[in-house]
Amino acid sequence: MRLNNNWKSGSHKIMYIAITGALISVTGCSSDVNKPADTKDSSKPAVDQVAQAKFTYTLPGKFVNWMKDMNHIPVLLKETGANIEFINGGDGDPYYKNIDLKVGSGDFSDAGIMQLSQAEVYGSKGAFVDLRPLIDQYGPNIKKFLDAHPDYAKLVTSSNGKMYAIIPQYPKISNTTFYRDDMFKKAGITTDPKTIQEFTEVLRKLKDTYKDNKNFYPFGGREDFVKFQSAFGANDLIDGQGKVHGVYNGGQGYDLKAAGFKKMIDWYIEIYKDKLIDPEWVSGLSMEEAWQTKVLNGNVAIGHDFYTRPSWFLINGGAKTDPNFSMKVMPPFLNDAGGQSKFPTVPEYRVDRAFVINAKSADKAPGIIKFLDYLYSDKGQTLVGWGVEGTTFKKNPNGKNEFTIKFEEESTKPLGTPAWTFFQDRLTFPIPVNNEAFYEFNHSLTKSYANDYFNKYAESFPIIKYSTDELKERSNLVAKVNEALKANLVKFVTGKRPIAEWDAFLKEMDTLGYSKIVEIDQKAYDTMIKK
Repeated sequence: MRLNNNWKSGSHKIMYIAITGALISVTGCSSDVNKPADTKDSSKPAVDQVAQAKFTYTLPGKFVNWMKDMNHIPVLLKETGANIEFINGGDGDPYYKNIDLKVGSGDFSDAGIMQLSQAEVYGSKGAFVDLRPLIDQYGPNIKKFLDAHPDYAKLVTSSNGKMYAIIPQYPKISNTTFYRDDMFKKAGITTDPKTIQEFTEVLRKLKDTYKDNKNFYPFGGREDFVKFQSAFGANDLIDGQGKVHGVYNGGQGYDLKAAGFKKMIDWYIEIYKDKLIDPEWVSGLSMEEAWQTKVLNGNVAIGHDFYTRPSWFLINGGAKTDPNFSMKVMPPFLNDAGGQSKFPTVPEYRVDRAFVINAKSADKAPGIIKFLDYLYSDKGQTLVGWGVEGTTFKKNPNGKNEFTIKFEEESTKPLGTPAWTFFQDRLTFPIPVNNEAFYEFNHSLTKSYANDYFNKYAESFPIIKYSTDELKERSNLVAKVNEALKANLVKFVTGKRPIAEWDAFLKEMDTLGYSKIVEIDQKAYDTMIKK
């Protein structure tokens, strides 16, 4: 299934294994198997046809495979007259290491995806084209975007003033807290809890209502169990004075030195002791499939995960097995000061998806920029966000776009089957995102809350730009700190380590490199804002 439900809130960057893979060619003359069904006027060339770009493009293999199934890609290539050979670079952690090898050996494709830090290091040595002059000359729509987003322009501009890469914008999404509404109703819970204290009482009420079920725990999930850092004032952040607090992870991580962090762990100790949270989740033994089954079977009532999860439960069981099964989402809790806490979004700009043009292919660069510029135009944005008018969407009486295709049908087609899907969080090209269209291409339940929820309760954090040396040192330290951090938090919550040893624990974290990571983050941020 194609459903997008696996964003991991603890992930700061995504890495991929690069194994030299098969070349997959997709052009404006794609074979019939990759052509969408009748697209009305899609056979007509674009009114302002771009110069026919012809280039090779390396990116992680899973994105190549997904693009093969996207019906709007052949339409895009036909509209622009582009001929692109998509090179499957493989998947997994070593992807970027393989990019190093490809660039170093002179065997890199005409264009490709890499870390922004790689783009700047190799670009400064002459490996990549400076895109800014080309954009000024051939990319009016890209230039318009840069002018309207100075933070983006600053991010992709190297210290020498050149622009070796552009990166895609990412949808404004965060995790959400959701619950089995039918179970809440049975427990007599009619209003959403507004604070951690009220949430705790909800957990107790649910536990009491379902006390005859020995396998029932009100709160459960997968992966890391520590949630709601912002409500406790325990999340990483950069304050108004530019000071970095905690190991920076775009608001998704922790500030161990914050007073609220220990308070948060004390709360988890309490709900663990009172059997209000799934012990398998806390111990790290809760696998995704097991958690899903618990929610569907009524052994867990509340979760905190990717925003499409509530609809996933409806589609994959839900009302089919229990006619009363229903899901809802609740807002983030108020903090101790009574202010509304918010959930961190995925970073708006993906520095791990930097698009570069090989300097050896400079003669192809104008055509590539013109091709990308089409994707920044109104027509290009409509195509990648909504598809083809009359085939995938229509104008309603108010002049707004409405999908005419059914999400449930298109998104559940098997991989390898062409479909009209518009998951703009999946990498195709380095282009802007249309959040309205992204939210609309969803299950009806998700559409009912996504736009309002993210506008009210999602918060975007600054992006820190690191040098390759900083990234290398930081990655090694983060690996050691995270392993010890997770192990010790489990021990504290389960009682295997007394909370009286908290101060000793903080010293241990500093010895492993916690403070050093914060120092690296601060230095990188200071360097970035002084550009």
